[in-house]
Amino acid sequence: MVRPAPAPRRRSEKSRLAIVTATRELLLERGFDGTSIEAVAARAGVGKQTIYRWWPSRPTLVADVLLEDADQIIAPVTHTDDLLGDLVRWVGKLAATLTTERGSAMLRMLTVACMEHEDTAVRLRAGFSAPLLASVRTRLLAAGVDEGTAASAADAIVGAVVYPILSEGRGYSRKRAESTTRLIISGLKS
Repeated sequence: MVRPAPAPRRRSEKSRLAIVTATRELLLERGFDGTSIEAVAARAGVGKQTIYRWWPSRPTLVADVLLEDADQIIAPVTHTDDLLGDLVRWVGKLAATLTTERGSAMLRMLTVACMEHEDTAVRLRAGFSAPLLASVRTRLLAAGVDEGTAASAADAIVGAVVYPILSEGRGYSRKRAESTTRLIISGLKS
């Protein structure tokens, strides 16, 4: 008599939450390089095989955890009759979020995770970078800016926040982000 294959084991939501929470805590405490599958398993109270059953690698696990938190950072640009005001407010909020201890750590970890594993980089770009750029680009297009200029201006605006925070850390000011955005937008009108 042939027995049917056992049904695939489903994720235990309790274990998944424990793994995600442990990963998030370890990333904040130790950074990307200091977070291992072994440490996550120990902190979550699960076996390493449980983690590997759901996430094939450390970068995949980290990407999922970071993307789960990304919605707290990624907010669409508001559309009013004031293009400059909309973008300045949005960039101010983005800078304020990314210069918190958690936001700054997340940004550094996103960068490191992208450098370590190409599949992870693709997922993180799609879930984090692309939505930021698309939000700014969409707002510029709605204001009548042509596609090529909108794409370049979105790169400049988002990059003007992200790059200084990566290189200078949490000292980057919201005021500087807003000033840079004003400068970029004024260049569009020339």
